[in-house]
Amino acid sequence: MDVRIEQAEREDFSEMIQLADLTLPDRMNLHELKKYIELFPELIFKATHEGRLIGFGCAGIDMYQTTGWLLFSNVHQEYQGRGIGKKLVEARLQALRQHHTLQRVLVTVSETNVKSIRALEAFGFALAKKEEDYYGTGKQRNIMELPLLAMPKLADKEAGVAANPLL
Repeated sequence: MDVRIEQAEREDFSEMIQLADLTLPDRMNLHELKKYIELFPELIFKATHEGRLIGFGCAGIDMYQTTGWLLFSNVHQEYQGRGIGKKLVEARLQALRQHHTLQRVLVTVSETNVKSIRALEAFGFALAKKEEDYYGTGKQRNIMELPLLAMPKLADKEAGVAANPLL
């Protein structure tokens, strides 16, 4: 199955909200999505199959520029279990790694969502803590963390090689 993962654009909003209503009812609305596109336009990705929106994921960065977040993942039920969610995680992690001040990436997940927990663990995420009432009374969430290694920019590596002939 040919699935394309690319940055989402404003024209995708209405389809994204329709999909969110199916997969995350009462958790995302158009106003919220508009805020994310204003704050993090390079961190919202969509998955399409034959031109049809079948999933999307949003990421964000905290105000200190040290923590990235995987905020939302949505995959149409008809397409779940085909690795599309993993591709959306990969795209967001790749985009977050471009922000060299980030030290970690966090994501919240329901403790009963075993498939998502296993998928996140495959990327290197580990349970950081459990937070009671995260989404309201009785709605506990696991907060998982992926530490990011500080990676020098390619230009820095090239400058280091040129400046140090022993490398």
